[in-house]
Amino acid sequence: MQNTFLNIIRTPDDVKFQTENSPFRFEEKGAINDTRAEVKFAIENNVLNITLYPNGDAVKYVRLRWNGDISKVNSLLGDSFVRSQTDDVLWHSFLPHYQMPWYFYTNDGDCLHGYGVKTGCNSFASWYADAYGITLILDVRNGSSGVVCDELLCAQVVCREGNADENMYLAAHDFCKLMCDKPNLPTTPIYGLNNWYWAYGAIEEKVVLEEAEYLGKLTKGFKNRPFMTIDDGWQIAHAKGKYNGGPWNLSNENFESMQKTADKIHNLDCKAGIWVRLLLTMSHVPTDAVYNSPYKPNGIVLDPTHEFSKQKIFDDVKMLSNWGFDMIKHDFSFFDLFGPTVSDNMPPHFYDKTKTNAQIVREFYELVQSAAGDTLIMGCNTINHLAAGVHQIQRSGNDTSGRHFEYTRRYGVHSMMRAPQNNAFFKTDPDCAAFTTKVSIPLNLDFLEMAAITGSATFASVTPGILNAAEEKRLQEIFSIADRIEPTDYATITDWTRTAVPSEFKYLDKDYKYNWYKDYEGARHFVSWMD
Repeated sequence: MQNTFLNIIRTPDDVKFQTENSPFRFEEKGAINDTRAEVKFAIENNVLNITLYPNGDAVKYVRLRWNGDISKVNSLLGDSFVRSQTDDVLWHSFLPHYQMPWYFYTNDGDCLHGYGVKTGCNSFASWYADAYGITLILDVRNGSSGVVCDELLCAQVVCREGNADENMYLAAHDFCKLMCDKPNLPTTPIYGLNNWYWAYGAIEEKVVLEEAEYLGKLTKGFKNRPFMTIDDGWQIAHAKGKYNGGPWNLSNENFESMQKTADKIHNLDCKAGIWVRLLLTMSHVPTDAVYNSPYKPNGIVLDPTHEFSKQKIFDDVKMLSNWGFDMIKHDFSFFDLFGPTVSDNMPPHFYDKTKTNAQIVREFYELVQSAAGDTLIMGCNTINHLAAGVHQIQRSGNDTSGRHFEYTRRYGVHSMMRAPQNNAFFKTDPDCAAFTTKVSIPLNLDFLEMAAITGSATFASVTPGILNAAEEKRLQEIFSIADRIEPTDYATITDWTRTAVPSEFKYLDKDYKYNWYKDYEGARHFVSWMD
């Protein structure tokens, strides 16, 4: 057995910068470009602290390189900046240009080794690996410009050497725990109903309460009460496909009062959850507090670094909590701030130019969490590595679907590649199993069961009256697993190192195997999200 572990808890072999005043792109040969910026390295408790001193230069990126022979590695797997897509969190051979956000694992056939930065990082961290070393690029921009600050702890690098006697999936989970010192985990199981994937925003209080009554009866006698989550469509300003932002203080004509709705859900023996998009509004916003979002949504996007925006965000979340909602799902903030991905399309800077994009996002999440009080927060379209230790629940993948199970397989099932983060960073949510006339009920029951046995958030969107008695009984049994599961009971994924679509699990010494392809006899290649 050849040791392929490269210890990077040391001063890097090469350091480069990109600043506002330099065209340096990292690949030029020769000396480091002319800059006053410097980085210092300090090792403490086997953690490499990387501190940037711009010394008057506006720094955009820091590039670090550790040389070493890891050529015998068979495959690598990294993370995703936000919700995983169908082709990002997967095992692959050496691709030296392939970006692996936040952390990555290597598999040499015997051992799984981990390399990453601790959660709550003050930069966007991207890893790259080749046969002869490891590269880390730290994005310390503010908007699309270099950050202006005196000193910045950019990142805290950690690594973990695996051994041949351990389960690689569990080793990955242990590395996630190493990256996150203090996860903010929910104290009870997270399961229930969410009405998005059958109603798609066409909701009213009467039907929400019928769902809550159904859910309460289905889970009668369970130890922990389920969540009835009201998704997008309750707010006063809602135009399907055109606008889904605030203001949030008023509901539309289909709801008399959201506070009363929450009370009625509680009276039906369920907890109440609600969806919100905190950064988009049609209300008046001072010019300085408006953010020029690259996503270009209809409406006004709040700049989360402005005091007006901070107060408005805090007040909106506090209001929802005071209405009695037990969980708030906040959505779309990554799109509103960055667009589909972190790129150069962002505005030149935020209102506060002294903080990095990562710091701004982290402080936004902390503001939301502080305003929520005892109300749980689920992040959706939020950044896993920055939400860890702040939010209790996190959507791990892109949207599932009540129109095509293919989307559920591509995004929901695939997101289980990030399952090692579950209960190490937060409670992961692979999104809802959708029970509609357009998708397979048996496949969605399998998907929901997979979420339950792994200890993930377990949510279903159930078209009223669609399930027969046998299907309803299995739904009830799945919710009972979600209700009683303890951390020592969580299933392991047994095909995790050889797939991007997990289908084999071991739960309480029993093997579970799901065939996600049986309806289409393989993948469905031509699908539309709307049809």
